[in-house]
Amino acid sequence: GNRSSGRMGRALAREAARRSAEVTLIAANVDLEVPGGARVLRVRTAAELAEACWNELAASDVLLMSAAVADFRPAGPVNRKLKKNEGVPKLELEPTEDVLSRVAELRREDQVIVGFAAEHGDEAVELGRGKLERKRLDAIVVNDISRAGVGFESEENEVTILTADGRERQVARSRKEQVAGAVLDEVERLRAAKGGTDG
Repeated sequence: GNRSSGRMGRALAREAARRSAEVTLIAANVDLEVPGGARVLRVRTAAELAEACWNELAASDVLLMSAAVADFRPAGPVNRKLKKNEGVPKLELEPTEDVLSRVAELRREDQVIVGFAAEHGDEAVELGRGKLERKRLDAIVVNDISRAGVGFESEENEVTILTADGRERQVARSRKEQVAGAVLDEVERLRAAKGGTDG
């Protein structure tokens, strides 16, 4: 339901693998080169994404949730073509599961959970801060998608990283690989604070 390309997730996976992490990349509807050394799980729907996250959570130390999951899905999908002569169909929506909030509820104390928030306009950081607290995350990466040339469909991004311990880090416009490096620097700091290892 949006223009997310999967580039940010791929950059995070590549940088984590470069730092010697064991990486599982859960990828949906993207046709991008898979980072070397990463295990890839392909999903197509929000429900499949949720199931993959539940299955992988117990064995994970860190979850980086950069997926741009739709908030709603059709309540009654059909498995046939809808014909014009049948008239305009009535479309009813139902909410998708909030995967990130559920993961935060189920996680171990030593796990680090990082969310991403694509927000719009001058209140983007404050909206992201609200999500950080409401979803009980360790960090959230906020990007203002109203800015031209960054975020969805772009090779570049400009973000603010907010952490539950009160830090705020601005990452100036740069390639998504550099943004991934900044995010993983914060992950390593948060892991160390929880008594985890840097690797």
